[in-house]
Amino acid sequence: MAKPAFKFYLDTASDGTFATEITAYVLSADWSLGFAEAFELMGRDNTAILSCNNSDRRFSPEYTSGAYYGYLTTGLAVKITSTYLTVTRTMYVGWIASIAPRFNTKGDRTSDIECNGWFERALRYESRIPLQFETTADQVIATILDESDILPPGVTGRWILGRGLLGQGTTLGAISDYYTYDTGDAEIVYAGDWDIGTTVHEAVLSIVDREAGRFFQKRDGTLQFYRRLHFPADTLSLASFSDANTEMDYMYGADISNYVVVEYAPRSVGTAGSTLATLASSAAIAPASDTTIEYAFTSAIADVTVGATAIVVPVPTTDYTANTMEDGTGTDVTSYVTALVTEQTATAASVKYSSTYSATAYLQPTSKLRGTPLTKYNAQRYVAQDDTSLLAHGQIAYMAGGVQDTYASAASLASYQLDLRKDAVGRVNAYTLAGYDTNRTVAALTRTIGDRITMHESQTQANGDWFIVSEQHSLNSDYRVTWKLEDAGTIIYWALGNTGASEIGQTTWLGPL
Repeated sequence: MAKPAFKFYLDTASDGTFATEITAYVLSADWSLGFAEAFELMGRDNTAILSCNNSDRRFSPEYTSGAYYGYLTTGLAVKITSTYLTVTRTMYVGWIASIAPRFNTKGDRTSDIECNGWFERALRYESRIPLQFETTADQVIATILDESDILPPGVTGRWILGRGLLGQGTTLGAISDYYTYDTGDAEIVYAGDWDIGTTVHEAVLSIVDREAGRFFQKRDGTLQFYRRLHFPADTLSLASFSDANTEMDYMYGADISNYVVVEYAPRSVGTAGSTLATLASSAAIAPASDTTIEYAFTSAIADVTVGATAIVVPVPTTDYTANTMEDGTGTDVTSYVTALVTEQTATAASVKYSSTYSATAYLQPTSKLRGTPLTKYNAQRYVAQDDTSLLAHGQIAYMAGGVQDTYASAASLASYQLDLRKDAVGRVNAYTLAGYDTNRTVAALTRTIGDRITMHESQTQANGDWFIVSEQHSLNSDYRVTWKLEDAGTIIYWALGNTGASEIGQTTWLGPL
């Protein structure tokens, strides 16, 4: 049976057609997608390296007579496809990050094209979004992506403010063009209160952490969000392998944990029109002049951070008073003073007070700033432990990633991780297939991040189900695929209406999440 045919393309027209095929010049290729390790929440950047025959210098970007001169540049989209048994699949879409032609016209005359993906750009762009209230993680992430204007590789022809004329070469795009998602399981009380300078990557990561979900870039360059229950609720194995591997990374008992710690930082939205801050002492306003006061949002409760929204422009008498005397014993001149909110950050706001009075006016210490407080308590810890495992192995701690919004979320996540880790078991961390073995070829080309597989290996007696969390492809004279795997666990959680997963107390258990 024929081997799969891999093809390599450049989008030299920058229109998503990938009209320039370079397959004949590619000597070898390696590409990676997904997560760095099991149980990580945020994927790594999708990368690729194409080693190309450069004898005619077409892959030397500064060679003016080169076939691709003027097109071969950083940011150009690249695509890899495979065709096998008449089925063509997209294997990778990214951007050129750098090009490294070998020097010496009598040397090996090759050129390496290194590629990256959306995550690298997300680390360089700042995120600013309107505050989001009582929503789910998928919707907050959609807002972050929509406001960032970073389109994934291969997505072209969408209108971005300042980068094209709507209706003239661009169309009004939708976030669904490049972002698919589960509806989040946890309620996000509020979000978007991050500091100036927060990157798009940091913003997305903060929301993924709070959901304890997953976020990664797929083979076609688009973005995917999984809710926290995506893997625990997925009981369908898509492929089964028995002694099919050429290599395997297997360890027994290496990641046992019987003391699981999860952090949580509760958030709440207060009452509109609440007092956020009060002037500490009187402040002078020179005759017919103005002064700016910065109010730091505060709380009477210790160990909390207060932000705010819907700040009320200070109202004379209600929110501030002015007097001709610093101690307030003189004449009330509040009617001569106006107020304007000039700046707001996550935890403070500046108000400019302007006076038309002919002498110095003094703002009184009772002056205040009102709005809707957004309260975030400092991180606390929830601990789940298994006493039987503690007695058998001693205390072995595991710190879960992310900070949850509520005590309940932290408790459920800790219980889930404890179920997975409390007993010594064999973990298959990585599994390699020979892609040119026709018994494995379809699986090597088809199975991807998020797929659940069943696997048995006789020598180690590794047996069970795992989720693919990353895929690494290596193509030269041979073709190898290595999957990093995440243990699906031995517990099947109850799922209403799912055959084999709905017999609670018999074959399934009530899930902790």
